[in-house]
Amino acid sequence: IVFYNDWANLIDKSSKHKRIKNGKSEWCNKGEIHSAFEKLFAKFKNSILVVSYRDDGTPTIAELVKMLEKYKKSIEIKELDYKYVLSNGNSKEVLIIAK
Repeated sequence: IVFYNDWANLIDKSSKHKRIKNGKSEWCNKGEIHSAFEKLFAKFKNSILVVSYRDDGTPTIAELVKMLEKYKKSIEIKELDYKYVLSNGNSKEVLIIAK
């Protein structure tokens, strides 16, 4: 959504599931993803935040909650059993609501 005009260039058309090309985004790098979330939460610290996330993601739910606790007084977690189409595992969909 951020790069709406460039989406055609960001999609790997040769992959079976039309994956997003792994560029230099901090969101695609396990070593940088924690700081990406930190920056995002800091940027929107005056907003209500709702994060839709998989329970087996990196960072963990507990790590995300710890980051959010720096900015928010109320954090609510809602879990839903969900079968992801491209996943063989049984992940849960988690909504983290931070006010």
